[in-house]
Amino acid sequence: MKPIRSIRALLMPAALFLSAQSQALEVQVKVENLSPEGGLYFTPLWVGFHDGSFDLYDRGAAASGGVERFAEDGDFGALMTEFAGTGGLDAVILNPEGFAGAPVFDPGQASYETFDLDPGSHQFFSYGAMILPSNDAFVANGDPMAHRLFDDEGNFTGPVSFVVYGSDVLDAGTEDNTETDAAFLNQSAPDTGVSTTDVVQLHPGFNGSVGNPSGTPVNILGAMVPPGTTIDQELGDFTRGVVPIMRVTIQNSLTPVRVSIKNQAPAGGVYLTPVWLGFHDGSFDSFDVGETASSGIERMAEDGDFSELANDFAAANAGIGEVIFNPEGFPGAPLFDPGFSTTTMLYLDTSQQRYLSYAAMLLPSNDAFIANDRPDAYALFDEQGEFAGPVSINISGNDVWDAGTEANTESQAAFFDQSAPDTGEATVELITAHPGFNGSFGHPTGTPQVFLGGTNGPGIEFDETAADFSIPGSQVASIRVSRAVDGGHSGSWYNPARDGQGLVLDITADTDGTGIRAMVSWYHYTADGSGEQLWLVGVGPVIDDTAVVELMVTEGAQFGDAFDAADVQRTRWGQVRIRFTSCTSAELSYDSVLPGYGSGNEDLVRLTAGPADFTGACQL
Repeated sequence: MKPIRSIRALLMPAALFLSAQSQALEVQVKVENLSPEGGLYFTPLWVGFHDGSFDLYDRGAAASGGVERFAEDGDFGALMTEFAGTGGLDAVILNPEGFAGAPVFDPGQASYETFDLDPGSHQFFSYGAMILPSNDAFVANGDPMAHRLFDDEGNFTGPVSFVVYGSDVLDAGTEDNTETDAAFLNQSAPDTGVSTTDVVQLHPGFNGSVGNPSGTPVNILGAMVPPGTTIDQELGDFTRGVVPIMRVTIQNSLTPVRVSIKNQAPAGGVYLTPVWLGFHDGSFDSFDVGETASSGIERMAEDGDFSELANDFAAANAGIGEVIFNPEGFPGAPLFDPGFSTTTMLYLDTSQQRYLSYAAMLLPSNDAFIANDRPDAYALFDEQGEFAGPVSINISGNDVWDAGTEANTESQAAFFDQSAPDTGEATVELITAHPGFNGSFGHPTGTPQVFLGGTNGPGIEFDETAADFSIPGSQVASIRVSRAVDGGHSGSWYNPARDGQGLVLDITADTDGTGIRAMVSWYHYTADGSGEQLWLVGVGPVIDDTAVVELMVTEGAQFGDAFDAADVQRTRWGQVRIRFTSCTSAELSYDSVLPGYGSGNEDLVRLTAGPADFTGACQL
């Protein structure tokens, strides 16, 4: 059993080089105006990160001076002064692409900022913005703990994403809704409207709107605003049904990717050590064919020890390195057995970690390895930071290298008869394409022939054909890098313990190609105990590894020829979050705004296999 102890000892140092996340976390806050052209504008967005003690406003109470100033004029100075005593972090997110002269959020536009957060003091998130045009209409969260970012252990609970609807628009009660001297319409100077001393309450709607049909004068709906656009009488009416106005998304500033690695050898074939992956800026050259191997390559190729290679990579300051294990592999060592695969998710900086390098030792061997000799061979992101994948790397027998640091005697070989690390016959040759094992198709005269047809210490047999990687067309390994969630996650999902209800998911690209969306159809039952079936439908963004979707209930229309789209009534149900923990499992959580449904969570598993012929990481 000595070979078992040996290979385990050789592989353990690699675990020391797995990256660890620091306590502080950099997050990206994205703000989107969801109004269509002809809809509403809003001011830059104030954001505050705090310990949960900062109460921005209370409905039914008078607005603070800070709320009054931003709700009437979009001026956040007083609010930031009020927030300064909390010890938190706040800022104002501008929209540089907005109306010339004022960085407001035009309909359809978005902007983002990044922040370094302390999980101990920035657990919660608050926001505020003025609705434009208006006298004192605004949106903000009244519950200071409504949006939690970190749990009690300091773990990021995001991504957090929510939509602000027309039904959430508030009236500060500090200025009469005369629609005269209204910001972004006909205001001559700040704080020039008719002052009032009312309390904060839901906004009734603009004069002449569905929510406030008798209000006069009707100055906002149908009016032209400074950019030269018109506030459409219907599209600008936030009281007309379910009207989304704003989406705020808070996510890790790093981009997640799903990496799958598979040993493509057939049963009886070669094994692979854990696989080292380096994500870098394109400058890290791990080896050159025809040159002497570095000590890092030597130790990896002879003993499966990645420690020196990891040191070389760290010294180059090129990016981050990871060692990917196969927990289901050979007992005692997390190897990649023939046919075995594993999938993991990693977070990358798209500007600094654009390129992928890989390395692993072929087992059994004296110094055979696989790796890419061109550092820029595999680009994961383009220059703008957009994902360039999926990236598929298929490694054949022709891609196996000989490190030239140990003679191919097939004695004192890792995973065969090695008694201790670095015990083979040392050589000072150059890195070349590996000729194949002794007696193989590619190296028929090589002697002694020990590996092919042989059995190692643990009793593993290596078939003369299956283990001959020099046979034309032989496949050794494959590596695939894809988005954390992609079209391969489409299909039917359910909880086996709750058979009879489930979800149909369709993961698609945005029409502009900048992101991914999930279309969710959740078939369930009503909460009133009647047993009536309920369909909840919606479309929302996929953020990192999580789909966040606002769900609606539709009713009122009829089947077949009697259907009339005007009869469809949409009711906001709430939000569902689906976090994909693997290619076949997910965690669902929900929070309904309708009585009787509440909040909850459950585990999901894939019911269908996914799209045919799809090539994401889940289909390796």
